[in-house]
Amino acid sequence: MDKKVLDWLLEGPAWLRYAVELQLLDTKPDVRPVLQDAGIKKIITRLKSSDAGLPAIKTGKVHYTEAGKAYWDLFFLADIGLTLRDVGLESEAETVFRFQAADGSFTMPPNVKDNYFCMSAILISSLAKMGYRDDPRVAKYIRAALSSQMPGGGWDCYGETMGVLESCPMDDMNILMLLGQYEAHINNPTLYGAIDHLLEHWQEGSHLYGFGVGRRFRNLQYPAVKYGILRVLDVLSLYPHAIESKSFQSMLDFVRAKASGGKYTADDNEPAYSDLDFGRKFELSRWITFLVNRVEKRVEK
Repeated sequence: MDKKVLDWLLEGPAWLRYAVELQLLDTKPDVRPVLQDAGIKKIITRLKSSDAGLPAIKTGKVHYTEAGKAYWDLFFLADIGLTLRDVGLESEAETVFRFQAADGSFTMPPNVKDNYFCMSAILISSLAKMGYRDDPRVAKYIRAALSSQMPGGGWDCYGETMGVLESCPMDDMNILMLLGQYEAHINNPTLYGAIDHLLEHWQEGSHLYGFGVGRRFRNLQYPAVKYGILRVLDVLSLYPHAIESKSFQSMLDFVRAKASGGKYTADDNEPAYSDLDFGRKFELSRWITFLVNRVEKRVEK
C-alpha cells in the first residue's frame, strides 16, 4: 500500500494503529494502549451493561438493527482484532450461548427466530473472531446453518416460501461473514451460489427482499448495519471465488473511485459512534481507509 497513506493511518488513535499493525503489517502490537483509549473503554463498558450490552440481550432491549448496542459494538471490537480476553468480556460472551437450541440454532430476543441465521450470525461471527473460533458450540451452529442452505446455495429466513432458488442477500452476506473465517469453507464450492448471488445483485442492480444497490448501499458507512457495499466487499474478499470475478472488481473499482489521495471519507454515519472517525460524516476516515486497504491486501495475496 502507499507509504504516505500507511504513515497517515499509523498517526491515528491507538485502536486504529493496533488494527493496522496486526492486520496490514502482520506484527503483534501491544494491546494495552488500545484498552486505555477513551472511545474503546466506552464501548467495552457499554457491552457490559444491562441496557445495551451483551447481558441486555435477554431483556429484548437489544436489536440487531441498532448501532451503539451489543451486536455492532462487538462487531467493531472484533474488526479491530481484539479478543474477548483482551477486553474482559468472557463472562458476558457466555451469556449469548444461553439462547442456543439443541440443534445449534439461536433464538435471540426480541424476535430473532431459530431459522434467522443471518441475524444470529452477526454475533457468532464476532465471537468466533474474538476467541470462540474453535468452540464446539460455534461448530454446531455452523452445521445448523449449512443444513438450512437452500438448493440454489444461499439462505432465506423464510425458508422456501419466497422461492426455491432465490435467497436473501443479507442472509448470504452475514452467514458468509462467519464461514469465511475457516479454511475449510473459503474454497467450498457449495458456497458459490451464495457468493454469486451477492455478485449478481451488484451487477444486475435488482431489488431483492427489500435490499437494493442504490445510493444508500453505495455509501461508505461503518458499521453497515443494514446492507452496504463496504461490508459486502469485506465479506466477499474472504473468498477466492469472489475475488476472481469481474463483478467483485467492478465493486472494488467503484469504491476506489471515491478515494482522495488514497484516503476515504464516511458518506454516512451512525450517531452512536460520533466520537470515532467513521462516525463523522464527510470527514476523512482512517478506519474506512484501513478497511478498504484490508480488502486490497486480501485481493493481492
